[in-house]
Amino acid sequence: MSGGTPEAIWNVLTDRIGDDLRAVIRYGPTESESKLRPDVRRRYSTDALRDLVDRTIVAQLGHRRAQQTVAAGDLTAVVRVFEDAWIVSCPDPADRKCGVLLSIDRDGDQTTMADLEWCLGYVEQEVVGATT
Repeated sequence: MSGGTPEAIWNVLTDRIGDDLRAVIRYGPTESESKLRPDVRRRYSTDALRDLVDRTIVAQLGHRRAQQTVAAGDLTAVVRVFEDAWIVSCPDPADRKCGVLLSIDRDGDQTTMADLEWCLGYVEQEVVGATT
């Protein structure tokens, strides 16, 4: 994995969205690094985080079919919306088995959709886009 570390990404994103940031995970096919808010860390074992990453990679590999079906340009990220959080996965365009996963509180005090878009743009341009 190349690009920013989870700690570096965390620092940039928290400047924008503060405590609403739940997690930053840089992942590859067999390894990952993460920075999680303490309350989120307590909810996930190492195996649970790896399972999340593995499921994200499998989903990414299927996204090419969706990209061919929808005439809207390249698929650069997937946002999954849960009751409590947005989960954003940005695959690395150089290696579709690598990328960055973000988790952001949906009902937080600070984050707006504009902030979510800003975070996505930062990861696309400065983290995964910087590896190509």
